[in-house]
Amino acid sequence: MFYGKDIYYWLIASTLGDIGIVWVHEEEAPVIIRVLFPRNGMSTTGMIKKDFPDAEEGLHGDLEKTCVSIGAFLDGACVDLPVKFVGIDRCRDFQRRVLLETTRIPRGSVTSYGTLAKMISAPGALRAVGSALARNPFPIIIPCHRVVRSDGCIGQFGGGTEVKKFLLRMEGVEIDNRGKVNTDAFFVTLA
Repeated sequence: MFYGKDIYYWLIASTLGDIGIVWVHEEEAPVIIRVLFPRNGMSTTGMIKKDFPDAEEGLHGDLEKTCVSIGAFLDGACVDLPVKFVGIDRCRDFQRRVLLETTRIPRGSVTSYGTLAKMISAPGALRAVGSALARNPFPIIIPCHRVVRSDGCIGQFGGGTEVKKFLLRMEGVEIDNRGKVNTDAFFVTLA
């Protein structure tokens, strides 16, 4: 997939551990191809080296603002995460539509998988929406943690359910002791 391209990574220190940004050069610009959370039993660097064994540590100057913004976001700051350098065009059409629509969910709000399916004009595709989000290569930048089940249960998250709870609470979404979000946080738009 990245044959003939140099692959780089950068680590962003956070309260969750190191967040990894993996990127390549394309047409003189950096393109983020993956964002990785730390996992139990393997360091972020270990995960990067497993999936991208030739990756070298390095940060392109154009990605510095994105990395600083991610760090600030994880520290609780209300910042916009730039998607300019995200390689969303590498995703298949359906996933790309899901991910782009997900960027419209405002901080401190959630929507359901079913509502998101309606928002992309695929009302019966809530499982496919869930699968597209489960394979989101750009978590945090594309805020898939803001999509929950229609009953308010937070559902799954690639970084783990505790990380999803942390991110939602950090954004001001209330989660009760049963793991459900307050329905006041639901964001619905079909426009």
